[in-house]
Amino acid sequence: MQIEKGVPLPKRIADRVRVGPLPLGDLDVGDSILVTCSDADKDRIIHSIRVRLGRFSNRNMGYKFSATKVDEGVRIWRK
Repeated sequence: MQIEKGVPLPKRIADRVRVGPLPLGDLDVGDSILVTCSDADKDRIIHSIRVRLGRFSNRNMGYKFSATKVDEGVRIWRK
């Protein structure tokens, strides 16, 4: 192994994406919401949303979600 200097860190996928407030507590089973975004931002947005859904589910037992990329952006369903 060699020590290399001056190699920059790669850009993170999440990179502090701001989605805004999500009404997760107001969703009933079978309901969904759409977060509109461009194709270029979908990977970063869905990563941010999935982390948020996991945290919400851990704090609020009985809530399960699914998030998927769709043509318009990212859709979140309550399961």
